[in-house]
Amino acid sequence: MGRSSLFPRNDHEITIAIHETSTFDKILYGTSPVVAAFREAMSESEFVEFGLVYGKLTYLKTMLERGIITVNEEIVLGLSTGVFYDNLTTDPRYIFHMRPYEPYLYFNRDRINTFLNNTLDNFLDGNFSANRYLSTDKWLYYGVMSDDELDEMLEVQKERFWGLEIDEFENNLKALEWLINYCENHQIRLRAVWMPLNPYGPIPEIFEEVSMKADDILSSRGIEVKDMKNHFPREYFHDLGHMNYEVGAIEFTKEIDLWLKR
Repeated sequence: MGRSSLFPRNDHEITIAIHETSTFDKILYGTSPVVAAFREAMSESEFVEFGLVYGKLTYLKTMLERGIITVNEEIVLGLSTGVFYDNLTTDPRYIFHMRPYEPYLYFNRDRINTFLNNTLDNFLDGNFSANRYLSTDKWLYYGVMSDDELDEMLEVQKERFWGLEIDEFENNLKALEWLINYCENHQIRLRAVWMPLNPYGPIPEIFEEVSMKADDILSSRGIEVKDMKNHFPREYFHDLGHMNYEVGAIEFTKEIDLWLKR
């Protein structure tokens, strides 16, 4: 369904559509901060930007485990607290949510129903062609939020995340260990980068605790990690965790390229 322009594509389908394959040599995987920060078209690293909105490490595990994608040479994990949060909101259209033996058309019933309703509405309005979704752009972030906008976002973040416990990240921390083992067993190089954070606001204690847990796992297995959490000034960010397209993404891509090409 992701190959058809009759249906809006999710981030996984966009990546497959752009590259016309589900087999990759090198990928930079993560959630929306990776989408926002890494401009694949200007990179010389030959890495595919495989960011997914609401992408978690458990999703990458599932895709590799079930053969939904294949990676031949290298995986770089773009780490943020979001990729470790077990209860992170998701996009239900992602194919890896489909249960074993669940019929494909049944899994996509909501998308098919929307297509049929839209086509019928067009027909009743005298338009005898179906809607087309030709864009292969993911969600990007432009400009810089004001202090008031960032303060409002901080309040939402405090309410949603500051009271979390470490056991709410357990499944994705285990997925990190699984990914390390998978890469070792398949001779795939694995590295990780902590994605940049806006220096405007304070970092919740739970975020620091998750980072320490992940770093302990990575260091104990000899995985190279680049820490860019506190690397860029506020004007490079749209909001608290997403770099802006005009400046931040350019500067991030220039800098990360030097490391990716090593």
